[in-house]
Amino acid sequence: MYTGTYERLGVTVFASNREVIRAASRKLKPEARFDRKQRTARHAFYRTMLACHDAALELVIRFRL
Repeated sequence: MYTGTYERLGVTVFASNREVIRAASRKLKPEARFDRKQRTARHAFYRTMLACHDAALELVIRFRL
């Protein structure tokens, strides 16, 4: 999946979803950020980053890290 990309976002596991999306947005090239044709791919990328974030948070909660 995109766990390596998620780890390079530089957000903590306790960050809000908005912070994760902002960090993911900064990782994209400006052409990809503002191109209407790539909107669905961009939203899929954001959803994937949020899924990775939820998985990381679940690990912390489950194992009380």
